Amino acid sequence: MMGEAAPSVVLGRPRAPRGVVVEQELVDLLAIRSPLTVVRGPRGYGKTTLVDAWLSRLAGDRDQEVVYLRLTQACNDGPTFWDGLARALSAAGVIELPDGADPHHEAVRQLAARTEPLTLVIDDYHHAGRRDVAADIDDELVELVRQNDQLYLVVATRAIRVLETTGSLSIDVTIISPQELRLSPGGVAALAARTGVPIGDAQAARLSVGFGGWPAAIRDVLVRSRRDGGHINLALADQYIASMVRDLRHEAVRTFMLRTAVPEEFDAELAQLVAPSEKVLAILRNVRSQGLLHEEIRDERRVYSYAPLVRQALVRVLTESRPQQLREVHSTLMDWHVKTGDHVRAIVHAIHAGDWATVELLMEQHWPHLITQEPWALVAAAQLIPPEIAAAHPRLRVARDELAQALPPGTAGPGVPPWPTGDLRGITAELQLQRRGATPGGTTLALLQWGVAAVLAGDLATALYAFGRTRDHGQAAGDDAALVPATAGLALTHALLGDVEIARGWLADAAVADVDAAPEGQDLAGVGVRIARALVALDGLDEDVDDAVLAMGERHRRDEIWALTVYIRALHAGMSREPGEVARWAANLRAARHYLPRGGLAEMLVRSGLVETLTVGGMLVAARQAAEDMQPSVVSFATLARLSLADGDPARAVAHARTGLAHPRLTQRSAMECHLVLAGAHHALGERVAARRAFDQAIESAYGSGQRRPLLAMRHSTFLQLAAGDRGVLDLWPARLTPSTEEGPAVAAARPAEPLSRRERQVLDSLARNAGAVGIARELGLSVNTVKTHLRAVYRKLGVGSRDEALVAASTPRSAALPGIVTWAQG
Repeated sequence: MMGEAAPSVVLGRPRAPRGVVVEQELVDLLAIRSPLTVVRGPRGYGKTTLVDAWLSRLAGDRDQEVVYLRLTQACNDGPTFWDGLARALSAAGVIELPDGADPHHEAVRQLAARTEPLTLVIDDYHHAGRRDVAADIDDELVELVRQNDQLYLVVATRAIRVLETTGSLSIDVTIISPQELRLSPGGVAALAARTGVPIGDAQAARLSVGFGGWPAAIRDVLVRSRRDGGHINLALADQYIASMVRDLRHEAVRTFMLRTAVPEEFDAELAQLVAPSEKVLAILRNVRSQGLLHEEIRDERRVYSYAPLVRQALVRVLTESRPQQLREVHSTLMDWHVKTGDHVRAIVHAIHAGDWATVELLMEQHWPHLITQEPWALVAAAQLIPPEIAAAHPRLRVARDELAQALPPGTAGPGVPPWPTGDLRGITAELQLQRRGATPGGTTLALLQWGVAAVLAGDLATALYAFGRTRDHGQAAGDDAALVPATAGLALTHALLGDVEIARGWLADAAVADVDAAPEGQDLAGVGVRIARALVALDGLDEDVDDAVLAMGERHRRDEIWALTVYIRALHAGMSREPGEVARWAANLRAARHYLPRGGLAEMLVRSGLVETLTVGGMLVAARQAAEDMQPSVVSFATLARLSLADGDPARAVAHARTGLAHPRLTQRSAMECHLVLAGAHHALGERVAARRAFDQAIESAYGSGQRRPLLAMRHSTFLQLAAGDRGVLDLWPARLTPSTEEGPAVAAARPAEPLSRRERQVLDSLARNAGAVGIARELGLSVNTVKTHLRAVYRKLGVGSRDEALVAASTPRSAALPGIVTWAQG
């Protein structure tokens, strides 16, 4: 005898799980008793548990008649839904269902005619009809509630329905969405306590965020962890998620969730590519409405993502059950990120897709950018590469075995983003040309490219590592073609850092001792050696500096290396302070900027050199114009500090110099320059102890590094005072570069100073009778701040940095025909 068919609508409350946590605020929302209340969320979001908690609170209230019904999948059919609803209501004594009567008609008629309050709770309401039938059911129930003010309807559903969206147009509706149903960290901690698994606040927050507050998934992990002695094992989450995925009714939804979990985030366009389907947008709306996706509006587009642990579990299910689909998705994402210019993510997905040819191609095309701008991401990607695959690809070997060793330990990435490297294809071609006939193997070339890219990115410490590893490879393989450019790179990098004596040592190395002797000498290593020699001679104020600068020659390619030669020549011209030479090289520096990528280190060096050349040449107005909008950097801080000091603003000079000294990429060169500016500024402010302290630190850098040229930026009179007769310190300033006492600095003889205004002349005149701004303010009837402003202008126009120097300058007028014009202070 066959048993009776299972009912399509089940009457009676289900058994609620023990130890659950229900937020009291949600129970209070149900207690409002709106005509329509919708509790919406995906499976396991505690919809039934919440309704049960509310019904338990109503158990003693006899004034409210409540009928709880639960639908089954059979209710997808419209007539079956109405038949089951009518029979369940009849069994509950709410309506009478005569034999032969139409269940649909009787249920609607008697509910509409009811005169006593009734709360009808329908759980699993997402089973009520499909497509148009579902909308018809929703419309009819909303109309019943609208017509009969004694009828209250509560539905719990997984999907958004017409009942929710249009019901609010005609009746009051309370909606409890997935956002409200999610467990907060506090809720997770309370659930863990009831489950018997002690966890801290950090673990509670991690579970809440990791699962997106998914109550059942969190409870499942806690219960399973209790069986394992209370140790939280997040890998257990996969079992619940896998079960949820298997139980999804529609294969299209299952495929969508598994495939869209592979990217960290996606929009509608990417979802269509990753999970192609005619229904993809409808599925996306459905999954989002269930609360399984986080939605963010970014750049006028909607971006979606799964909670981290949910995404991890979905990807693992896809990996284990559909590996071929996983590779397809990674291949699609690889193409997508190549198209959008995100080369690191393109490489990661190419690795997962096993497309090693694309990995190597992307590495080759974007190596300088990847290895300098995104090294940590490249290291992480390289760790995914099987060792046997990496062994066959030089750049993969470098990324896997070398790159991590050069990065700062204990950090997620460099503290200061480097400059962009620009297009290094020309330099790469020169390196490849020089490597012709060398020992086979591309690792050396990859390391050399890394070193050059790091130099141009301003990451000089990493450049030293890369060139050092290149030299090690060359020595191990007996590859002279690697030793020469590696040693040249080490010499040039140390010269750029301001390590003059270390750079001299590398320039004396046998590998490069004669590299620039050949007449042609235009290969990249030879160019690097000659630039390093010139910079070392310039910084050390060597007697043969003129010859070293001249020997750099003219590089025909207008690139960053050529710009470095222009920079060095301009600094060399500035040493002479001859107006014609200064003006000529200032013009060359301005022109050089047009050949360089904007925002790169080379452009910053050229611009900094322009400001420094103009400042040394006494062209302060032009220097200020050149410094406008100069971005703060380890290169520019010392330049801006020197300009402020020359401009008669020692306080601003101090601020720039101190900021430069605090920079994480501070070099020996910048440190010495900033200390000298501090010494000069504090001296101008009358702060002798601070001036001597900064001066001593600068002298210590000079002794340690071999630098001498930065001393010339200080007034010789200030240098003499701070040196205090120390013969060792005095010898750091070459006698041939000491200003003549008869004619003063060359700049003073070259051009008149700016004319002083009438008020500035009054302030300068009063300065002879008063020690500072307070006395001048009292004498002239001005505020102290106004006097300070005029004094800064006076110091700037006279080209001095202190009261004493201003009075000396004022006592030696340049021309009686130009009233108010005074000479620069003598050295």
